[in-house]
Amino acid sequence: MGGELVAGVDTTTRYQGVFARHREGCRVEQKLACNCTPSYFGTAWDRVAHKTRKTRHFRLVGQAKAARADLQEALRKGEAPPPSTKTLREVREEFLDAVDDGVALSKNRRPYKPRAAEDLKSALDHLPPEMLRKRVVRVTRGEVQALVDHKSAGPKRLSSSRISSIVNAIRSMYAWAEQHEYASIDPAKEIRLPANDAKPRDQVVDPAAFARLIATIYVATPAEIEKGEERSRAEARKDALPYALAGYAGARKQEIEILDWSHLNLDLGAAELAGDEEGRKPGGSWRIVFFVKPLWDLLREEWEGQGRPTSGRVCPPRAIRKSGRIALSSLHKRIAGRWRELELDPIGFHQSRHTFVTWLDHAGVSPKVASEITGHKTPTYQPGAAPITLRVYTHMLPGELERARDQLDSFIAERVAESPIEELALAS
Repeated sequence: MGGELVAGVDTTTRYQGVFARHREGCRVEQKLACNCTPSYFGTAWDRVAHKTRKTRHFRLVGQAKAARADLQEALRKGEAPPPSTKTLREVREEFLDAVDDGVALSKNRRPYKPRAAEDLKSALDHLPPEMLRKRVVRVTRGEVQALVDHKSAGPKRLSSSRISSIVNAIRSMYAWAEQHEYASIDPAKEIRLPANDAKPRDQVVDPAAFARLIATIYVATPAEIEKGEERSRAEARKDALPYALAGYAGARKQEIEILDWSHLNLDLGAAELAGDEEGRKPGGSWRIVFFVKPLWDLLREEWEGQGRPTSGRVCPPRAIRKSGRIALSSLHKRIAGRWRELELDPIGFHQSRHTFVTWLDHAGVSPKVASEITGHKTPTYQPGAAPITLRVYTHMLPGELERARDQLDSFIAERVAESPIEELALAS
């Protein structure tokens, strides 16, 4: 065998168009003498499809040479090429590389966003080794169903939404594989998914209860008092701000993670929220939101505390992270524990967003304006309202955002005043 290394563990042979595939861990990876038993395959150029075709792998180099000759003859006659010899692992890696390069497109015919690409990779990491070793055309629907059933049971079972994301990632990969003629059948079609076990997100609180939750983030818990641990206002403010953005501005988790000081105008009391850093997410998630007084005050204090920056994360991570984003899941786990210790019911970021939308409704903000503020494509319809009127014929007039802010500010102030709480007087 001679020639240079090709594609990691493939090397050329003395026969043109015939390659040796070495096993993982073979010393050829370090350009040393082979210490494995390689398999062999042939390649030929398909002039019609403008791509290289491969034969299946053989134990002997002579068999691969003969198979290559057969493949060349079939291509000259215009016959359909044999099924792909690629393994599921090879197709997965090619697909993820195409996603990273922006070549593989989503169902909306757009390059995958960075977060979506991360989710795809994470989902496809759940494919078991025995499935990855199989040829991509040999994976069956029964094997995918067995994977779903396995992930749905046992002490390490996954949530139904996570399992659905795994199945959807397999479907996306096979759709891409079909386009490249690596496979003709998607084994993830018509898979029976587990029952939906998602927790309801309909918990909402009134303004006074939400203000109490924010205020207690600044208060030392009994355990901290017993240990003599002090909690600085700056540290507490950094923990409280993400919840305030969700509850007082309706910001989504990802919008909180990437919010930059350059997106804010503290003089006007407004900010631009976007679903991603690469561009404005289609469907209306990019939007301008106003600040009600509690959030405005908190943002100004944090801005002063960070040295009046003109750019940078509004909610920076507590520790250095590769993504550069705050770990909201870890934050919520820690703060929820504090709330439970103080005998308060925790509220999550998405529930805080639901709370914000509920307040808009109770404050009398019109559904059309509320839908624009929250980044929804269509408003929540009022009973008896004609959907076509709200969706097509209703538009926002100049000044509606400011009016909505005043309505919500008055609503919050009124409800908090009705339920005076000692903890609401935060120490300065």
